[in-house]
Amino acid sequence: MNGGYLFSVRSARVVALGRAILAVFMLFSFLLGPYKEHPGVDVLIAGNLAWSLALLAATQSRRLVYALMRVAAPLAGADFAIYTVLLYATSGANSPYFSPFIVLTLAATIQWGSRGAMALGLLTLVAFLPAGWQVGFGADRDAQAAQSFILRVGYTGIITVSLAAFGRHIERVVQELSRLSDPLAEEPSDGAPPVRECLRHAMSVFRAERGMLLWEEEDEPYATLLTFADKRFLEHRLPPGGGDDDWIHPDVAESVFLFDPQSRTTLARRGRRTARGPAAPLAAELATALPFDRVLVIPAGSRGISAWVLVLDHREPATEDLEVGAMVSAQVSVALERWESQRARRASLAAEDRIRLARDLHDGVLQFLAGAGLQLDSLAGDARLADGLRPRIQQMRQSFSDEALELRSFITTLRPARGVAGPRQPLADELGQLAERLGRHWTIEVQADVTPIDLRVSQEVGYDLSRIVREAVANAVRHGAAGKVTVTARGADDRLNLVITDNGRGFAFQGEVGAGDADATGATPRTLTERVRALGGRLELKSSAKGASVIIDVPLATA
Repeated sequence: MNGGYLFSVRSARVVALGRAILAVFMLFSFLLGPYKEHPGVDVLIAGNLAWSLALLAATQSRRLVYALMRVAAPLAGADFAIYTVLLYATSGANSPYFSPFIVLTLAATIQWGSRGAMALGLLTLVAFLPAGWQVGFGADRDAQAAQSFILRVGYTGIITVSLAAFGRHIERVVQELSRLSDPLAEEPSDGAPPVRECLRHAMSVFRAERGMLLWEEEDEPYATLLTFADKRFLEHRLPPGGGDDDWIHPDVAESVFLFDPQSRTTLARRGRRTARGPAAPLAAELATALPFDRVLVIPAGSRGISAWVLVLDHREPATEDLEVGAMVSAQVSVALERWESQRARRASLAAEDRIRLARDLHDGVLQFLAGAGLQLDSLAGDARLADGLRPRIQQMRQSFSDEALELRSFITTLRPARGVAGPRQPLADELGQLAERLGRHWTIEVQADVTPIDLRVSQEVGYDLSRIVREAVANAVRHGAAGKVTVTARGADDRLNLVITDNGRGFAFQGEVGAGDADATGATPRTLTERVRALGGRLELKSSAKGASVIIDVPLATA
């Protein structure tokens, strides 16, 4: 607790009340006991009562409580001195005034936590040892007193350890609550869900070194598992719903729960109480993704995402973790909701920009291309034109028509669909026509192959794929001096795999670059990467002296 108080002002009042009650009982005990003739005992008893009542009265004023809190240690020292004198003034090891030391240790636990319990418990044992030596080995040897001494030492040690453990437990819970106030890290700039930040935050609250986060998006057929171990994150694509079973048992899917696989014990938070859960709350694939001795599972989610945070092998697990876990669940859910809201806002702003851009292109560039095409038609029909120039002008006119057609398709994708889904078009026709145009434009050989031949995609995705192919071909010719490009599209298992291969010089590197490292190499054109990411896909690169390959994988659900 860094020397702080567990209950602050309340602790001072509780301790003062306990001190006063104890002083009253000590007075009655003195009046009924055989120690009236002991010199000074009556003065100590009466003085302790007056002192305790004065402190109790002082705690009724908040200003005086703050003053007493600053001198809490000297006050505890004064109580300890009074009780020690009473102990040795009244029979030592057999004295009835030993129990106040236990009360003093309890008060120290309330005020200073585990350190207070250990300090007062050890001081009590040290102060009591001379009494034991006296009845055990000294001139006043007494077997009964020695027996009483041994029992008192035993239960003092047990009470000290128990109170220290209790104080440490309270401190840990308070520390977890304080870490809850730490803000989650900023969301990733690439627009991805803030799952890494959420997992980091949960592990930080519970001081765990390993963890997992499973999430499923409403429109995504696959689940994703993020793991953190050995100080690195890894993502795994998983089939939906944990195969034949749910990832999380339905009985606890919406509850915070602790699971011990060895004893097959599950403790779940049900409202405001703790109840037993199923013996196997996790799907087998999830339970074996990372080895663990125990796991705290925290559900979270938003309108479009269902998620579960798994905190592995955190220290000192307790049922209170279920309550703290419920708070972490709320924080993670808020972070996911905020991300979804921001994504919707960005989509709305992007839609407005697309509409504005479509209008400007239609009224500007498209009209210019139409006018330029008419001028070329007029020029081609001029009888004075040399025969050798006429084919070149016709080729330019065809290029203008192709670009105007491409621009009209682009404008169509920019404009909103007004709630009606556009027709899905054959991808083979789209890529076949594109390959012909690109081959003619760049004066190279471009081939396209689509399997199955009747594979269809939406107009919007077909446009994005065509732009990806156009840019890849342009890069192959400009930077790789390629003379041949092959475009292969394969649709299978709800995914589309697009491979663009050329026979040029390749990229600036040799070898393969995975999906997660494509951005880091700097070899991937930014617009190409952004288009693939917008489709929810992955991009890989292969390069050698004999050519390069761009491998793109996107979900057909998006397409």
